[in-house]
Amino acid sequence: MAAKKTKTKTPTKAMKTAKPAAKATKAAKPAKAAKATKAAKPTKAAKTAKPTKTAKPVKKTAAKATKATAKATAKTATKTAAPAAPKKAAPTPPKKAVLVTPKNGATKQYTQSEFFECVKDSCGFISRRDAKLFYANFADMLQSALKSGYKVVMPGLGKIQVRKTKARMGRNPATQEPMMIPARRKVAFTALKALKDAVL
Repeated sequence: MAAKKTKTKTPTKAMKTAKPAAKATKAAKPAKAAKATKAAKPTKAAKTAKPTKTAKPVKKTAAKATKATAKATAKTATKTAAPAAPKKAAPTPPKKAVLVTPKNGATKQYTQSEFFECVKDSCGFISRRDAKLFYANFADMLQSALKSGYKVVMPGLGKIQVRKTKARMGRNPATQEPMMIPARRKVAFTALKALKDAVL
């Protein structure tokens, strides 16, 4: 039997010319894409460019200028309006304390009005009402300090504090029978040496 001859196809001239053409189109495609991307990049850069930033400081400076002018006008308005408001009279400097003699000569005890009159004169308050207000605030401060367990030292006068006394045995003064005195708290005032030297 005769062997079959296999026919091999030989490339024709048309095929040879078509292959380089295909290669040329393939090589041309990336070049076009590269050109497109290169052309697109400047447009993106142009989009991302910030030309408005240069204009912002102008707006800020304009806003600052308007705020500054508004503040200046407000200051001038307050300066012109300030002298029209009446000023409160300042307390007069304290003079040498002139003691009021108590009306009750037997007990030599001050009444409240006499005491506040002395405070007004010695501290330089305008009215007795101001002296009462000062004394009320001072008394409230002392009470709150003593409630908190603090010791208050008043220079030239003495020391005020709350002391705790222990339980002890005592005697009933009416029946002379022994009795137990419970522990309690009391307000104690200790006079300073300066007060003793000045008074005694």
